[in-house]
Amino acid sequence: MMNVDEYRKRRKEKNSVIPSENKFLRNLVIKILVSLILFLCFLIGIKKVEGFDKIIYDNIYNKHLSFASFNSWYNEHFGSILPLDNINKDVMVFSDSLTYKNKEKYLDGVKLEVENNYLVPILKDGIVVYIGEKDNYGKVIIVEDEDGLDTWYSNINIGNINIYDYVKKGDYLGEVIDNSLILVFEKKGKIEDYNQYI
Repeated sequence: MMNVDEYRKRRKEKNSVIPSENKFLRNLVIKILVSLILFLCFLIGIKKVEGFDKIIYDNIYNKHLSFASFNSWYNEHFGSILPLDNINKDVMVFSDSLTYKNKEKYLDGVKLEVENNYLVPILKDGIVVYIGEKDNYGKVIIVEDEDGLDTWYSNINIGNINIYDYVKKGDYLGEVIDNSLILVFEKKGKIEDYNQYI
């Protein structure tokens, strides 16, 4: 038989351990509250602080906002908004590096000669910030990495990727339409020399 002191000690130990499902919910609630507080501060700033809208306009619309670096900072300090790391997903297994036969300058970038039906890999980890049409390039997908480098991929049939998806180096992006892949590298609105990246 257990005495009163032993009973209290065991009860205290049992109550001090938080079950993992409670930790999950607590962390999720904290992340949602932090996100909500940041959003409300932003809204209050727009309404109450004189010149706040000009600051936002100058720093977001006129300058290049790096979504990938913001995402990296947010995940480092707060973790992923939704804890999806432990969920089993059906993922296409693909990991490759860029291979090509020949390269030549094309407009602001480079045209690479590749095999027919070549499966295009992602060159650097980043966030998909644009999917759409661009003059002289046709359908373009732009991936921004954490350093603020935008990589344009063109002349491809895009795979199962959506805007604001986080993609990793070597992941499957799509398949070339013919035997050429067009790439453009841009940082802070300036075209970069493609030879540094391929």
